[in-house]
Amino acid sequence: MSPYAPRLGVAVLGDPREEVPWREEEARRGRELVERLSGLGVEVAPLDGVARSAGDVEASVGRLLDWGADLVLLYIPVWTYPSLTVRAAEVALKRVPVVALYGDVLSGVLASAGALKQVGARHVVLWGPLGEVSRRLVALARAAMAARRMEGMVLGALGGRALGMYTVTADPAQVRATFGVDIEHVDQLEVLRRAEGVSRDEVERHKRWLLARVGRVAYDGSVLTEEKLERQLRLYIALKRLVAERGFSLCGLKCQPELSDGYVNACVAVALLNDPYDAEGAKEPVVCACETDIDGALTMQILKLVSGGKPTTLMDLLVYDGERQLLFMGNCGGMATWFANASDRPEENLREVHLLPQIQGKAGGAATQYVAPERTFTVARLYRVSGRYHMLAMVARSVRVDRSELKRSMEPWPHIVVRVGPEAMRRLVATVGANHLHAVEGDYMEELRAFCEIKGVELHEIEPGA
Repeated sequence: MSPYAPRLGVAVLGDPREEVPWREEEARRGRELVERLSGLGVEVAPLDGVARSAGDVEASVGRLLDWGADLVLLYIPVWTYPSLTVRAAEVALKRVPVVALYGDVLSGVLASAGALKQVGARHVVLWGPLGEVSRRLVALARAAMAARRMEGMVLGALGGRALGMYTVTADPAQVRATFGVDIEHVDQLEVLRRAEGVSRDEVERHKRWLLARVGRVAYDGSVLTEEKLERQLRLYIALKRLVAERGFSLCGLKCQPELSDGYVNACVAVALLNDPYDAEGAKEPVVCACETDIDGALTMQILKLVSGGKPTTLMDLLVYDGERQLLFMGNCGGMATWFANASDRPEENLREVHLLPQIQGKAGGAATQYVAPERTFTVARLYRVSGRYHMLAMVARSVRVDRSELKRSMEPWPHIVVRVGPEAMRRLVATVGANHLHAVEGDYMEELRAFCEIKGVELHEIEPGA
């Protein structure tokens, strides 16, 4: 089972009255639900009988919490006293962010749901065909897992505010209160010090690995030279080590203008940190946001968690082709090379990557140009309005345009180009409170709905076909 598989515990609540028997048909349906969920990438605790008293409820839910459940499902096949459901929810909500409610007879479920509403216990009611319920429950479990996993994480903020942008900064107390994530600031001088301490052999090994796989390297003798590429790899190795030593789960690097003007731009380093591979083999993608974009890094981490650990990306909204309804999004370094072909094999991704001279920063270095293939992407962004968190999200289909078309955008940068209708584009521009968007491969809108509900974040969904 994947380390990102959510853990679901099922507590079966029965009727406390002795004269009401527990029927085998009801037990069978409970087992069928567990079997179906187990085949959908969710780790499900074994059923441990029927809770028919307050003591049973507390013991059953307590075992699920001790097992490590991210989400507790209160399954009511026919009827239970709503007071027992309330007690089960009270016990569960001490350690999980939300409980789910499901049953085969609506009267039993709705009586309990009404009670949970009245006492203010956070819950989600599920009903309908078992297949639909299972799909929604998996999404809810992923969202609950993301909410729980983020609690206690540390975000390494490497450098301060970049380029005068308000939207990349955040209040550490609000971030901790809302998402459970601590922010630890580290000066960029520490990254530079570590970079200069990386051995020549290590740099050479990473350079050989990268140059043997990328599709093109356009050295120009000034902006992009072998020495500047080596500096970018020094930054990468230093960042990777710093993140591991400090125990950072995610991070952001300011880069501009100190590194990009005085040492080298950090584009290659940030891209490789977000990748699931490097010269040492397969690795955990580490969310790293350009320009120390705190809300960007948080968005990327949410997308990573709900998707089961996939690489995520940071992109600027760049240009919109209204005639073809194409939105060009790209960024000098915040985009993992994985997005070049969305393959499990690094060679298939990197051969689509062209290392081109960067277009900003006096120190120079490489940008990692590519155009993402046709895929479904969930695109999202956390932002704040008058101190309150919002999220914009949409599920869009990408279009692989020719590299020559990047001339209308930022030509050396990697891009994801998605189809967005004019009304949707107008709403997107009017709504999103930042110049950065973030993406993960796949459709995770249901998970984001649940996550935002759990965290009290106002969600704004964009239908790109509008």
